[in-house]
Amino acid sequence: MPAPQASRTIPREVAQFVHERTPLRPRVAMLLGSGHASIANQLKEKVVVHGEDLPGAALHAPLLVGLLEGVPVAVADAPLATYEGLSPAELALPVRVLRALGCEVLMLTAGAASLCQQIEPGAIAVVEDHLNLSGLHPLIGPNDDQFGPRFPDMSEPYSREWQEVARDVALRANIPCQPGVFAAIAGPSMPTRAEYRFLRQAGADLVGMSLVPEAIAAVHAGFQVLALVGVTQQLLAGRSQQVSIESMIDAADLAAPRMASLLVGIVAASREA
Repeated sequence: MPAPQASRTIPREVAQFVHERTPLRPRVAMLLGSGHASIANQLKEKVVVHGEDLPGAALHAPLLVGLLEGVPVAVADAPLATYEGLSPAELALPVRVLRALGCEVLMLTAGAASLCQQIEPGAIAVVEDHLNLSGLHPLIGPNDDQFGPRFPDMSEPYSREWQEVARDVALRANIPCQPGVFAAIAGPSMPTRAEYRFLRQAGADLVGMSLVPEAIAAVHAGFQVLALVGVTQQLLAGRSQQVSIESMIDAADLAAPRMASLLVGIVAASREA
């Protein structure tokens, strides 16, 4: 993996590398944990750049550039989970690569557990705010002033405009969709019952193991950020239950096509934004 000082030049090197391989200049970027396969298959004029071919091996998975609903987009695989043991600089690097490509909007997707009655398994939740309890912050270390300020404002990390677009698209498509506060934990173990109670009392509606470090890096870089989560399970106060991997997979299978449909609709709406 790249050293911190080297990683400061890698995003611009990657952008030049990609620009030499496609005339498309994406405005919308996607880091997708849910809905990735469907979106990848729908791209027109698609160019695939493999992560290991990029300067500094900047991405762990292929970067796709193509047209979705006539809109140039850049698509990469899921935000990396903090339990993979990555450094703050490594977590921020994919986001900075997408920003260096010229993208202005970043859409993040991930799986999460619901902590509230209103958000059921299989639904899509729109992240309106977050709690970073992962123990990692992507901006630790030397600041790259070419990407953003040393102390970025985080009073509104997720774009209200794009949240409204997502909810409007979901309503028209009859997709269950609720706003919520996302708590990021390190994982890979699931929280205890006491930790779930703490998270709920702290104001969390959802809990997962990714997404927030990338969102912070994106705000720092000047992105408009939209984060969507596919709900894989529901854990309510007062109910003692073990996590069922089978039921999580069933809920993820239900959420994935809904997520893909929602993303396509949001991208189509972005033509007018």
